[in-house]
Amino acid sequence: MRVKTKLSRSIPMPKAVLNVPSAEPKDIRWFYDKYAAMLLGYINGIVQDHRKSEDHLISILTSFTAEFGAQERSQLSIWLELRQYAQSKLALVSEKNHSLSPAPVSSNRNLDLLDDLQKQIFCAVYYHGKSLSHLATTLGSEEDEIRNQLKLSIDKMRRNRGN
Repeated sequence: MRVKTKLSRSIPMPKAVLNVPSAEPKDIRWFYDKYAAMLLGYINGIVQDHRKSEDHLISILTSFTAEFGAQERSQLSIWLELRQYAQSKLALVSEKNHSLSPAPVSSNRNLDLLDDLQKQIFCAVYYHGKSLSHLATTLGSEEDEIRNQLKLSIDKMRRNRGN
């Protein structure tokens, strides 16, 4: 069985999904048929690696159907919940794979000017693409404080360069 995408490509249904007996109308096969193409596109946009995206797709669909499969909801509601569920699962994976430390850079003198908090915030925003609201939550601070620390770090580096 294959799932058609908008680009008329098809995604083969993994054997793990095919081997699940169809017990209810909204079993894992139903979720896979209905949402796999959209969810794979969403995950691939975040992960940027097609092979890893497919692995995440299977684990997310499997765990989502185990936790939420029997509840009755509209299809729009299911898609929104599935996307939010995927986002939370991918955030956990992302946090495990990336710390908020600097990316490997060969001796960056500008970073050496910053205190630890400023360095952590600057690197998280510019090297790891974290949002200020995410950092505020992660670091247990107000978003305005994070924004001020980021501005101070940029100002320090500019002054050092003579800008």
